Amino acid sequence: MKQFLLFVAISTLLLGCSAIKETSTLQMQTGLYKINKQKTTSYVVVSDENILTYPITKNIEDRIADSAQKTMVYTKVLSNRYQPLTTFSSGSLDVDVLTIAFKYRPYTAGFPNQFNTNFNAAGYFGHRSNRFILSFDKNPLGTYQPNIKYFGYSLGVFAGLGATAINPFVTNNMVNAEYDGLVITKGIAALIGLGNLTFGAAIGFDHLMDKNHRTWIYQSKPWIGFTIGLNLN
Repeated sequence: MKQFLLFVAISTLLLGCSAIKETSTLQMQTGLYKINKQKTTSYVVVSDENILTYPITKNIEDRIADSAQKTMVYTKVLSNRYQPLTTFSSGSLDVDVLTIAFKYRPYTAGFPNQFNTNFNAAGYFGHRSNRFILSFDKNPLGTYQPNIKYFGYSLGVFAGLGATAINPFVTNNMVNAEYDGLVITKGIAALIGLGNLTFGAAIGFDHLMDKNHRTWIYQSKPWIGFTIGLNLN
C-alpha cells in the first residue's frame, strides 16, 4: 500500500508537469504517418481546424510530399454524412518511469513460489508504436462529431532500484538478521499506453547490493511482474 501511495503522489506531480508541455507523443502532431493499412507513408498536417494528408514521393536525396494530391480527412465543419474510421500510425522513442507493482518469483532452493510487492522504481526506454484513431460520432442534431483517440504499445528495457526482504529463509540460514536489502533491478518489458499511463508485463532480474548477495537465493534469478508507469515524452 505504501508503494502504491508513493507512486500515486509521484505520478500526480509528473502529470502536472507534463500537462504544460506544448508537444507530446500522446497528442497528434504534424509528421509522417502510415494511414489505415497502407504500406506507404504520408505527410499529415494537423491543426485545430483540420487534418490534411499528402502522399510521399521518394527520390534519391529526400522524401517529398505531393501537394497536388492533398486529402482532407478532418474538419471542424460538422458533416451530415458518416465517415469511416481512419487510423494514423507512427513510431517514436518511449521514455517512462515505472514501478513493478508485484513480482512473481518461482520455486527456488527449496523455497516456495513468492509473490512480492516491495518498493521499487525504474526508468524505461523502448520503441513505441503510436495509433491515433479518428472516428465520427453522431450527435443529437444528426451530424457527425469528429473524435481522436490514442493508443500505443512499446517494447524496451528498464533498470532501477528496489528493496527486498533479507532473512534466514531466503539466505539458506546463512544470515541471522532480518532487514530490507537494496537491489538493482533490470529487465525487459512490454507496455500498453492509455493516455499518459502505461501498463505492462516484465521479465527481470535482481542483484542484491551488499555482502549477502552470495547467499541470497534470488540473486540474478528471473522473475515475472506487472508494471504501472507514466510516459514522460
